[in-house]
Amino acid sequence: MSPLKLFEYLAGGKPERLPGIDELARLSEGTAIVSTVDPFHHGIGYGDAPENSLPPQQGGLELARQRIEQGIRLLEQGDYWGYNQHCVEAKSDGRDAGQVFRYLRGPMKGEILDLTYTDATELYSSPPPTWVAAALFQWQLMQ
Repeated sequence: MSPLKLFEYLAGGKPERLPGIDELARLSEGTAIVSTVDPFHHGIGYGDAPENSLPPQQGGLELARQRIEQGIRLLEQGDYWGYNQHCVEAKSDGRDAGQVFRYLRGPMKGEILDLTYTDATELYSSPPPTWVAAALFQWQLMQ
């Protein structure tokens, strides 16, 4: 069995064209798929204008929830290109992971079970608010 590596941002709305996708599909049959992504980056350190940057507890987490749920709906619809563009706008690093996951598993219904954040002001030596949303998702296969 050869190791597979997915490089960020290669799916481009067409996960079926990724090198190794057929082998990955075969290897993932009957297995759990676990993925980590940061679905929403926000604030001054991520290029948002100060007047548009919301602290997490002052509307930021609600904005994150709305944006992440938009991405969930796009994956539910199988709109890979729409999801790709959504990730650019939401500053999500889950572009390929989301598309590949949906492609491998097929139609699903998703929801956010938990949502929190990590402060990134020190990481980027940037003024607050600069933070990353962290979400726990649940996906159920559609019957």
